[in-house]
Amino acid sequence: MVRSELLKKMCDLYPNMTRKDISKILEIIFFEITEALNRGENIEIRGFGTYKLTKKKARTGRNPKTGEENIKIPEKKAIKWKMSKTFFNRLNKNFTENKISDTH
Repeated sequence: MVRSELLKKMCDLYPNMTRKDISKILEIIFFEITEALNRGENIEIRGFGTYKLTKKKARTGRNPKTGEENIKIPEKKAIKWKMSKTFFNRLNKNFTENKISDTH
């Protein structure tokens, strides 16, 4: 799902709100998540998952096109996402139901 699909879905779910208002709400949510991660804060959305900022260490690499080695790759920020147990169970409904029925 891309942002425009999410916006359309939200507009369909909330027909009493204008598309412009829903778009602004989504913009604020994504902006605040980005800003919190820039400040080094973790994000937890209950029932969905957590976002944590990690750093990838600087390293030496190789240019795959030329084969040249000793290319310096600088340290980078990255995000790790871990889904919540609730989301995992909803995503793997058949898996969890089978496990429960196997034990009884």
